Order: sequence, then structure tokens, then C-alpha cells
Amino acid sequence: LRRIYGNVLSDPAKMARACVDKYGADLISVRLEGTHPEKGNRSPEQSVELVKSVLKAVDVPLIITGHNNFDRNNEVMKAVAQACAGENLLLNWVEQDNYRTIAGAALAYGHALVAQSPIDVNIGKQLNILLSNMDVKKDQIIMDPMTGATGYGIEYTYSVMERIRLTGLKGDALLSAPMIVSPGQECAKVKEFKAPEKDFPSWGNLDKRAYSWELATALSLLYAGAGILILYHPEAALATKKTIFKLMDGKARI
Repeated sequence: LRRIYGNVLSDPAKMARACVDKYGADLISVRLEGTHPEKGNRSPEQSVELVKSVLKAVDVPLIITGHNNFDRNNEVMKAVAQACAGENLLLNWVEQDNYRTIAGAALAYGHALVAQSPIDVNIGKQLNILLSNMDVKKDQIIMDPMTGATGYGIEYTYSVMERIRLTGLKGDALLSAPMIVSPGQECAKVKEFKAPEKDFPSWGNLDKRAYSWELATALSLLYAGAGILILYHPEAALATKKTIFKLMDGKARI
């Protein structure tokens, strides 16, 4: 990925612009991992500045992705939501044990929410009920059923996604929300995606292996009903987009 993206990796706004112009991204995920106390401890003010720079650089919707340090993440998300009021950001994510602060910020400043549940249909539905009870509109909720990478429990993942999608299609409004998945992040966790060729020569070329692993994961989740896919490998993203168009009308265009 460093080889493909090159110097733009050090400039999120330029990287976002490249993803849109060169690789056809329809949305951009801005991951604020650096605000985690153990991973940079960057301030909410720095996060606001970063998000605003990406907003200026691209004209596609933004997903603002946080982390699992709830206290700091809530502080950062609230600051970003307030500073970018009316931009309809997708705040990623809330979960059953931590939803009130971010949901309140989304309501107050005009943003949407990702509702994450641990590969469980019932918990996913319950979280949507909790958000609805706070007056979050159903069309402002995107479901994240949580996923694994190819070879790491993806079969269970997509079976849960299929249940969510089919139940929604049968009329359950609380399970009819679009689904978002993160095959890029999940693949980046596994050794098959990043292990050097010298350590595992039988696994083949690293570039091709990383591309194929992420693409296989993305397409499995796409076929299971995912509506938004956050990918890391730009060539895998292009191939996924071509597949979507081909499924729609038989033409693999970009």
C-alpha cells in the first residue's frame, strides 16, 4: 500500500483527492486512530482541522471513523460533529454500550450514524431500537454487523448479514438499514495480507496476494448485502466497483 499510494500517505487531504480522482471512490473514510491515547493522543482540535481539510479536498461524502477508547472517541466525535455541522457526516461508530453521546451529537448537528453490533442480528436490531428511541431517524442509520477477513470467520459474518438483509426485505423496518463493512481494515489484521514473501515464499507475490485477499473478502460481503465497503487497496476497490456495475447492467465500467 505504501508503494501504491506513495507520498500522499503523509497528507490525508491529498490522499482523499487521489482516491476520488484516480480510483473512483464514492465515499472517503477518515480514520481518527491517532486520537487514541496510546496511538498518538492527538487532540479534538487537530481532528477537526484534519476533517475540514478533507472536506475541502473532495466533494464526496465522508465517513468519520473512530476507535474503541470510548471516552476519547466521544470527545473527538462530538467536536468534529459540532465543527462540521450540516455536512451530513457518517459518524462511525456507536454500539450498545456507547451510543448516547455520539447519537446526541449527530442529532444536534445534522449527521448520520453507523450502528455496530458484534455479528448478532438481535443486538443489531436492539441498537437500532435504542437509537430510534432517541429520535434518530431510520434513514440516518447505517448498520455495521462487524466482519472478518477471508479465512477468519467470514462465513459466519456473511450468514448473519444475509439474515439481516432478508429480514429487512420481508418488512422489518428496524433491519432494513443499509450495511457498511470494512474489508480493508479486517484484511490488514491478518498475516496473509502483509507477511513478507521471504518469510512465506510459497504464498506468492505480496502485491498480488494482498490485492486478492482484500478483493475476495470485499466481494463475499458485497454478495451478502453490504451497501458501503471501506477498502484499503485501491486496485481491489476498482475491481469491486467494476463488479458492482457488472451486477447492475452487465457492463464492468468505472
